[in-house]
Amino acid sequence: MNNTIRCLLVFLLAITLTAPLYASESPEPLDASLEILQGQVKLTRVGTSRSDVISEPCQLYSGDLIETLRDSKAVLKYSDGTEMRLKERTLLEVAPMSVRVFKGRTWYNFTKRGTQFKIETPTLVAGIRGTQFEVAVSSRNKAAVSVFEGAVEVRGSQKGALVLRPGFAAHADASGNLSAPYKFDAERHAQDWTSAEWTTENKMKKINMLFLKYINIKNEYGENDSRTLEAKEALRREQNRK
Repeated sequence: MNNTIRCLLVFLLAITLTAPLYASESPEPLDASLEILQGQVKLTRVGTSRSDVISEPCQLYSGDLIETLRDSKAVLKYSDGTEMRLKERTLLEVAPMSVRVFKGRTWYNFTKRGTQFKIETPTLVAGIRGTQFEVAVSSRNKAAVSVFEGAVEVRGSQKGALVLRPGFAAHADASGNLSAPYKFDAERHAQDWTSAEWTTENKMKKINMLFLKYINIKNEYGENDSRTLEAKEALRREQNRK
């Protein structure tokens, strides 16, 4: 009996000592927020498998997955003014010193971020030296980097490394082999990222977006589901906002 009690006490003590270690493993907050400008965005929090459709700005954590759905666009804004724009059908993962783009088109305007920040794709990695550039990843894992201002260091996952200057682009094939630099139509590409197209939608458009989200969630999960109730409350708040 005494041996049993001693074993139990040792077990309980071990749990008590290790509990703070597990408790400390909380998600790491980033100095960035997510703003949805149009359509719907799915957010999968780090450490979970549940994805929620969101329509309002939210805090981001290291390891969060962000996916813009069809006809949607969103912006990641950092505390130092750095901005990342996401076109429709883009999927990426955020971290303190990197962004991992799995598919889609993204645009970056870096201000004070250090040169250690990386943009990772399945077949290439872009190191930050400049200010404005685009990264695109196709469904077949072909990735391309196009530079508008400044300079970007690009490395293929298999071989090849170079520095791109304004007006030049490079791509890596599905095997990670990097191409030579080539000129691209910077003026035409820039039209997709003009600031006028990336401002917050007016009140009526946002109400319509929230209403569509509410209807879609209600049809999928039911009237009394917590996600439906949250969507309904978000719609009500926007309707009452002056």
